[in-house]
Amino acid sequence: MKITIDQKDLIRGLQGIAAVVPTKTSLPILSTFLLETKGDGKITLTANDLDVSLTTTLSCETTGQGSVAVPGKKFFEIARSLPDDKVVVETEGDRISIKCRRSRFKMTGKSADEFPKLPSQKPVVSFSLPSTTLETMVNRTSYAVSTDLTRPSLCGVLWEIKKGTLAMVATDGHRLAKVELPEAAPAGNDKDVIVSPKALGIYRTLGADMDTVNISLAENHITLDLGDSVIYSRLLEGPFPDYNQVMPKKNTRKMTVSREELTDACRRVSILSSAITHQVKLMVEDDRLTLSVKTPDVGEAVEELTCAYDSAKMEIGYNARYLLDILRTMDGGDVTFLLDRSDNAGVVVPEANGTEMKHQCLLMPLRLSD
Repeated sequence: MKITIDQKDLIRGLQGIAAVVPTKTSLPILSTFLLETKGDGKITLTANDLDVSLTTTLSCETTGQGSVAVPGKKFFEIARSLPDDKVVVETEGDRISIKCRRSRFKMTGKSADEFPKLPSQKPVVSFSLPSTTLETMVNRTSYAVSTDLTRPSLCGVLWEIKKGTLAMVATDGHRLAKVELPEAAPAGNDKDVIVSPKALGIYRTLGADMDTVNISLAENHITLDLGDSVIYSRLLEGPFPDYNQVMPKKNTRKMTVSREELTDACRRVSILSSAITHQVKLMVEDDRLTLSVKTPDVGEAVEELTCAYDSAKMEIGYNARYLLDILRTMDGGDVTFLLDRSDNAGVVVPEANGTEMKHQCLLMPLRLSD
């Protein structure tokens, strides 16, 4: 087979594929991607690490048909290094040649028969969302996913479908992020699944230019169909902890502050925070919020902000990085902190929490060091 394609189009198609192909694997075939064409002016590129797979279709000039498993890392490096011009890829058996202007490369691939096939499963729930909506939900939760492999059920994002409402929840035990979207899925098909952050990361790479994403949940897999690209991922094993048990019910102290001002102030004072705890102290009294850091052998920092607060004076410590992650994902000009005591979790919500998508975050406090 012979393929002629613009270098920029090839790179665009390889972006997601490169994210799936593992850098290290005990199965050499997984370090390749499958290149196929039926001679119809299109090629498909498929990568599969046995947990996540991606199939991308590109339009180009094709002659003949065939398939071959292409060494991923070297092909990616070659493609990126080529000039912005037509790239010609020809295959004969497992031999691959690449030409662009005066550059010539030859590689040895593997038989397409060795490449792992995708299992077939019947969808249990199927629905569609605007791509920007799904991207927003993923951005507002995925940062809180745990990296602790001893707790595998926390190493993904919970998708909870109840009565047509789609909720996404992620937590690492120190913070929790939750978004809810009513009328997102068909009512009567309740289901809970835990989705791999790798699959969601690939979606964020590819979904920006798409209008709609078609979502199918099967017994053990999720499919995100973006039209020219299809992400297929194995679901993580659960169960996900009952997060409702840790959501505070008696946080009656309410503080509202400018999200932008708090973000800037927290970023500045945290420069002198501990490299281990990243602790910043928040002291709120009347309508004044004071952020402070005091780190032995490093230094001190203080900044005051105006806020809306009418309860008793309170001090609470937070990890500045975790707090900044939350503020970064909030919408609107102001955020509201719902507080109880200095040793209880606080809840952060955007002041204008919309009726279309609800967003809330929980943040565990740090023991104040002074």
